[in-house]
Amino acid sequence: RLADTPDWQFVAECSQPRDLPGFDEGIALMALVDALPDERREAFVLTQLLDMPYDDAARTSACPVGTIRSRVSRARTTLCAMLDDRTPASAC
Repeated sequence: RLADTPDWQFVAECSQPRDLPGFDEGIALMALVDALPDERREAFVLTQLLDMPYDDAARTSACPVGTIRSRVSRARTTLCAMLDDRTPASAC
């Protein structure tokens, strides 16, 4: 579509709905998940975001189920710690 503005990308971004429930939280979650170490991120995304059974995630990652469980647990701990670091003291 043609636009008579030099900054069409800015106009397109401004027209997107931003007040949808969970939009900002989803962006924040993905930024935190992206900060996880690769193996923990993979295990967390497969099991928690894609709802893959732990057995299937273990086969996908070519590691034992116990390793997947450990990585997910450590990913959760890391995410909680990152959230605590980001939460302003006045919000507690």
